[in-house]
Parts: sequence; structure tokens; C-alpha cells
Amino acid sequence: TAATESGEAESPAPSPQQPAVADPSAVVDDSEPVDGPPPIRIEPEVLDFGIVGPSETREGVVKLLNTGDRPIEILTVQPSCKCTTIDDISGEVIPPGGSVDLRAAMKAQSAPGLKKAEMKVLFDGYTQVVNIQLRNEVSLPVRVSPAILNCVKGQPQSGRIVLESTDGKPFGVCAIGGKPVRFIGFDPSKDEPRAMYAIEWDLAKDFPDGNMPRHWMVETDRADCPLVDVYIRHESTLPRPVLRLTDYRHSFGRIEQGTSADFVVDVTDLPEGERIATAASSSSAAKVELVGTSVEGNTTHMTFRVTPAPDTVGVQYIPFTIYTTSRQQQLAVWGQVVPPGHVGCLGK
Repeated sequence: TAATESGEAESPAPSPQQPAVADPSAVVDDSEPVDGPPPIRIEPEVLDFGIVGPSETREGVVKLLNTGDRPIEILTVQPSCKCTTIDDISGEVIPPGGSVDLRAAMKAQSAPGLKKAEMKVLFDGYTQVVNIQLRNEVSLPVRVSPAILNCVKGQPQSGRIVLESTDGKPFGVCAIGGKPVRFIGFDPSKDEPRAMYAIEWDLAKDFPDGNMPRHWMVETDRADCPLVDVYIRHESTLPRPVLRLTDYRHSFGRIEQGTSADFVVDVTDLPEGERIATAASSSSAAKVELVGTSVEGNTTHMTFRVTPAPDTVGVQYIPFTIYTTSRQQQLAVWGQVVPPGHVGCLGK
């Protein structure tokens, strides 16, 4: 008996004395893909990495279970974004009732907020792909909601934000943008610290000169989270991309006077022949310099060093410019400089 490409035995050819009678219900043409979903169940249905820190990478596994009565071959798996890397399971065959593990790693964005992605799995003999959802929530140990103040023209110019610790522990809020905090329903002079606060914001009060930073810094007394940033989306703060950057949130954290800190900026798809040349800050509070570059695929990792001036202290927002051999990109890096040995709130 001859074997078909699918591995099943062919039916014997009918004898000339007994002409064949077609039975559509009993004949399956395996050469034509099935126009529909394969008999595959995904466990878990969504690969949820939960709350992760900025730019943190988490790994997880989903099972692809064959609920049909025939083996199914995996043709390819494609992630929807560069933030997701996967094991190559192309060519693996899942037996009936069996399963295959698909391991995936998802790198979080640098800015707080929800992030979603997906993986598309194509199986031999089926036209419909299987979509596997991935998600995470980027947050510091103190979460701010909303993480973005949408203050473009036509949107509210005042409102409230909520700060809460992701572990439920009480904490103190020291200052916002170096100014006193306008709490709602809380008096820090007589009330005990809480795990959640409602805070008023008003662009006219907080930035009377109209000069607002892209990231508004909240200072807390938590050693693991001294600064929390809130993105102010306004006509004056929208990014003006020249280079293709992966994100526009860059921080040097909290450092002591007399020290420096490094941070990384990623640029993708640099044209052939163009290279990163140098960097310079436009602020007297700190200098920013390029200390190295490395290339990974189509991404160039640029490492910069910020060195505050000796008399610089407090929350700082440092504009700087990246120069390539043919273009320049304006950015900013933020953080806080404290006196040597200082712990707790600085408040300015």
C-alpha cells in the first residue's frame, strides 16, 4: 500500500470490473489547507508577566496542546514586536493529546504603563494562525495613575493623580517637581503615612511660566523608589524624533554629589555609514558625554555618562544632544543629586 505525503495509507485503486463511486463524506484532500483554526488549546490563554520594572525582561512559557486526533506540525512562530524573543520551535510536531512548550521573553518598555504584544503561530495544513497574547505593566515600586497627563490643547489642564505602593507598604511623598505636594484628604503634619495618596495637579499653578518638563518628578521617602516620573503630554513636550529611538524616557536615578552615572539610549536602523559621534549637554548643572557604543542586530546601544557640577543638588532635568556624523537628536535625562551620605527626602 502506497503512503501519501501526510503519512496515511492510500486506499487501493478500484478494479476495472467495479467502477469507483465517489463518496465525498469519506474522502479528505490533505493537499488543501483547512480554512479554519487548528485544534490547538493555549495554556495559559494570556502570558501575563504582571508588574515589571522599566526595561526589565521577564520569561514565561505557554503550552500548545493538540486537541485533535492527528499530529500537527508547527511551521513558524512570529512575535509582533522586537520586545519579544522566543525559542525556535519551527518544525516540531505535536502528537494527538500531546503538547509543546513555547518559551518567550518580553522586555518591558522604559515608560510606566500597560504593554501588549502577541505571537502568531502557523500550523501545517491550516490557514488560520493562532494568536498568543502577552502583556505586562511597567511600574516602579510606587505606581502613579494615570502615568500620563494628557494636557494637549482641548484636554483638561488640571486634575488629580493617585500614587500607591505596589507592595501595599506606607510611604511618604516629599515633593513634586521640587515643590510642596497638594494632597487631597491628607495632612502630612498630623496623619500617618499611607500606601495610597490622591494629589492635585494644575499646570497653571505648577508651571506658571509655561515652561514644563517632559517628565514631572515625584520624590518619595522609599529607598528603592526615591523618584517617580509622570509624563506630561503637551505640545511643548512631545518628542521631535530625528533618529529612530526605542524610547524617550531616560534617567540617571538618584546619585550623590561628586559622582557620575551612566545611562543607555538605543537607536535602531542607522543608515550604512552613519555613526554616533558625540554628545553634549546644554545645561550648566551637569555635563553629558558619550562613553561607548555597541551594536546588536539593527540596534546601536549608546552609553552616556552624566556628571553633575559640584554645586548641583536636587531634582535635575538635563537637556542634551546626540550628534551623529550627519544628524543630531535633542533629548533630556532626569534624576536627583543629593549631598554625600544623604538618605530620605531632600524635598527640593
